[in-house]
Amino acid sequence: MTDGPRLQSRTLDDEARRQATDMIRRLRDPRISDDAASALFDELARLLMYPRVGDLLFWRTPELTEEEIIEEALQYHPFVG
Repeated sequence: MTDGPRLQSRTLDDEARRQATDMIRRLRDPRISDDAASALFDELARLLMYPRVGDLLFWRTPELTEEEIIEEALQYHPFVG
């Protein structure tokens, strides 16, 4: 019996990784406006292909680093039935 195909994590090129890191830093700035944060969340979710990116940024204890957020998001594989 086999476990089935193993899913590999996705990757980002250097430029996309830099963009994601910058967006995460900007989202963590308490001075960001709600409108700007909303647009950044949408863009970051699209870039990382992770629908709950806000959970990784604000609801993890201990707090994740920018790199940990990116790596965890890249492990995500949507369920397709």
